[in-house]
Amino acid sequence: MVIGRALSRLTGTIGYYGVLAIVALLALGPALWVILSSFKTGTQVFSGGDLIPSPWSLKGYRDAFEQVHLHRYLLNTALYAAGGTLGSLAIALLAAYPLARFEFAGRNTMVALFSLALAIPVVGMATPEFFVMRELGLYDSQLGLIVFYSALSFPLAFVILRAFLVNVPSEVEEAALIDGAGYFTIVRRIVIPLSRPALATVAVISFVSIWNEFFFANLFTASVEHQNAQLAMASFKSLFGFNVSGMLAGATLVMLVPMLVFLLLQRQVIAGLTAGSTK
Repeated sequence: MVIGRALSRLTGTIGYYGVLAIVALLALGPALWVILSSFKTGTQVFSGGDLIPSPWSLKGYRDAFEQVHLHRYLLNTALYAAGGTLGSLAIALLAAYPLARFEFAGRNTMVALFSLALAIPVVGMATPEFFVMRELGLYDSQLGLIVFYSALSFPLAFVILRAFLVNVPSEVEEAALIDGAGYFTIVRRIVIPLSRPALATVAVISFVSIWNEFFFANLFTASVEHQNAQLAMASFKSLFGFNVSGMLAGATLVMLVPMLVFLLLQRQVIAGLTAGSTK
């Protein structure tokens, strides 16, 4: 009976991890194909041969940097993603902390309004957003996209940070307040370190969404030098012609950055997503 139970547990474990392996392969299969195919020549890609390149070629990457100057668009995208993420984090934290800690008239109304912003179809309001950006002098500028992305990411950042701060004990903050610390000192030295999991979660979500954003980058930019990598990728077809290896190389570079960001912050993200699930 003992051997039978052990075999049953072993079979269950193998089956469990087997299913997870199949699901992971299905999820990562297309990305793996793109990465490996980026090291092939166009002839190898169209021939539909082996998955592993033979021989390996860097022609696609040379074309991406020399013909399209993809590095310029990657720098623009990194600027928009980093600036928008930092902006939304700063604004959301300053809004979430007092609404999580203090009782005052209208607090619940403000929380509801900030949270309901998630339900607004932002794309459906593209026309007024365009005119607002133009009247503010932010149209076709890097600063304009950073400001817009900060506002776009604010509602979700606020909801996550406030939900996290509500469950964080306030005794340390109260002790610091008694010792004479100001609110900004408390936020900088106590709240931010305690909120690292939630901040990392918001940072990853905001960064990835801004990095992959196409619609508003296309709407709010007119000059080529302000385009992001997504717009550059959309123009690869006309710029490269049938240079499929160049398109795959560009797609690989664009895809790897958010993957690396998640890998760097995955522990904090998992801690933030599971916060409050156990006591």
